[in-house]
Amino acid sequence: MGLELQGAVVVVTGAAGGIGAAVAAGFGAAGAEAVRTDLPGRGADVDLDITDLEAARQVFEDIRVTRGRLDVVVANAGIGVGGLVEDLEAADWERSIDVNIQGTANTVQAAYPLLTEQRHGALVLMASLAGLAGLPLLTPYAMTKFAVVGLAQSLRPEAARHGVGVTVVCPGPVETPLLDETSRTDGLDVRRYLTASAGEPIDPAKLAHLVVDAVRKDRAAVIPGRAGLLWRLHRMFPNAFDALIARGMRDELAAGGVPAPS
Repeated sequence: MGLELQGAVVVVTGAAGGIGAAVAAGFGAAGAEAVRTDLPGRGADVDLDITDLEAARQVFEDIRVTRGRLDVVVANAGIGVGGLVEDLEAADWERSIDVNIQGTANTVQAAYPLLTEQRHGALVLMASLAGLAGLPLLTPYAMTKFAVVGLAQSLRPEAARHGVGVTVVCPGPVETPLLDETSRTDGLDVRRYLTASAGEPIDPAKLAHLVVDAVRKDRAAVIPGRAGLLWRLHRMFPNAFDALIARGMRDELAAGGVPAPS
């Protein structure tokens, strides 16, 4: 199936910076008109709080009317919170669910009817390697990304009936400010932890190129670089993978000076 991107209209959520901005630029370089949405005050093209379903429906419909078409919607908006589960607050879980799960579901609910009505287009759902294999010290994030992967895999066969592609993107660490956010557990360093576990962060522009190519070719998933190797290790040798992840967790806890439970 795939899509011709020259002249296409692409909407990207959470696109004021980081992965979203890079993906929007990647589609722009491919000849599409990329519309960046994000929270008010972030400097995006269109203001949108993706946790508000009715607002999302209005924004996507307005874009389709004013631009004359809507071809690709990228559900990129997301947040992460690091730390041991015992150090997390209720608000950490709630915000992770609201943005990463409900925000992605809202994107689908708002965009899918428009795409199926015209019988062409693509949805791209931004997940993570943490949505394919559990990741301690980032438990709420991993939980939500598993949900995104399940949504994409379940929706893809249904969407194909209407000529709409669905691609899920599952990278390891990406070079964005999210890697440097403060952890809820003193001493933990998300960048250090993910780099040791999953390799050097991928450049957002490189990831964006892979996403654009996947939409062109209607690929089911994008799992770049070392993330792909780790995913295959997880599938073929789950016990070895679990041991590797547990060792990475212990190493990070030790590096951060986090005491063992008494």
